[in-house]
Amino acid sequence: MIEKILERVRENVKIKQVAGLLSVNVISIPLSVITSIIITRFLGPTGYGNFKFLLNLFSLAVVIFTFGFYQAGNRALVLNSDKQKARELFGVELVITIVLFLFMALFFLGFAFFDRNINDKGLRMILLLFTPFSWVFLITKYFEVLFQADNKIRLLAKARFFPHLIYFVIILIIYYLFKDYSGNRLVLILATYFAGTISASVYIIVKLNPSFANLKLRAMEIVKHNKTFGFNVYIGSLFAVGFSQLTGVLISYFASDNSGVGFYSLAITIASPLAFIPNVIATTHYKDFSTSNEVSRKLMLVTLFISGAALVGTILLVGPFINIFYGSSFAPVIRLTYIVSFGIILNGLADFFNRFLGSHGKGKALRNSAFIVGLSIMILNIILIPLFGETGAAWTTFFSGVIYFLCMYLYYRLLEKELRNQY
Repeated sequence: MIEKILERVRENVKIKQVAGLLSVNVISIPLSVITSIIITRFLGPTGYGNFKFLLNLFSLAVVIFTFGFYQAGNRALVLNSDKQKARELFGVELVITIVLFLFMALFFLGFAFFDRNINDKGLRMILLLFTPFSWVFLITKYFEVLFQADNKIRLLAKARFFPHLIYFVIILIIYYLFKDYSGNRLVLILATYFAGTISASVYIIVKLNPSFANLKLRAMEIVKHNKTFGFNVYIGSLFAVGFSQLTGVLISYFASDNSGVGFYSLAITIASPLAFIPNVIATTHYKDFSTSNEVSRKLMLVTLFISGAALVGTILLVGPFINIFYGSSFAPVIRLTYIVSFGIILNGLADFFNRFLGSHGKGKALRNSAFIVGLSIMILNIILIPLFGETGAAWTTFFSGVIYFLCMYLYYRLLEKELRNQY
């Protein structure tokens, strides 16, 4: 009996893809956690907050400066079945990435000189120093959005895992060789972060082997899909994802230092694996969703069960974990993790339905729900962060997760009804 089950698992490509991608995410969790423990000890609460603040700025810029072109490429790849054309689509998207990076770099050049908060916290020169390498944030988005559309799950797994692995190894070396380092520790940690991500990204691009043939033709195709699909999703992302990324940044503007940014970011880091399970399952079924009338009940129940078990485990273990590995200076993270965990798991489940809607080209539905979620995040942030700091940001994460899940589920039910009426 067991042998037959194992044989079916080995023969089922989708199960293997889910298992492979989920395994990568599971293995990445301890690597990320150990890395964060080392970094927090190396930098301290304020230094760690500065580190996360700068990463939040780069992540926010990616949301602003993609203009929907990756989602347009996603749509083109979903509808494509020709391998050579897929290589050409990856190639033109790589060229688009270079252009997008130039816009992003110019923005940071002005931002570093004119933003008062950056200057007051002594981060201007550090921001300028690492802006030339910030293209890796765009490349990460490129991998995430495009690989799932072409069902390059193995390559996506490598793109997710290798940066964590390389960064982990470098951080270990840095910690033991530079334990008593008296220079700028933040610069050292940022340099290792970018070194790990850049080396992994170059490897993935080489393995992808994109083609630059028919560049003009593929660019026109991307522009067409951007008008009908990509830009709609982009506008929505500006509201939902953009305002979500802005949460960590706003904490800095209402505090004398960035320690609160560090506490909130660490809580998000600890709870973020809760979104992996529904995300991985939906990602590996993305291509299949495009030809399905509904999400199978069995798939949904399995997703809910595993996600629920992971949530309970997180709530029970976070207290002892923080006290043992991070110390009393990071005790505020425990309470924040309790709050954000529920919001993150709801976001993960909402993303599950988001993938189904996206595979059917429902860009307007994604845009509309993103408007609602984004405005909710902005309003909650404006009210809660000035009053409660990072705790207010945590409650924003919780309430926005509730709103996002309700929006995605309702749009999914409408699409399900529409598809059933067609057949």
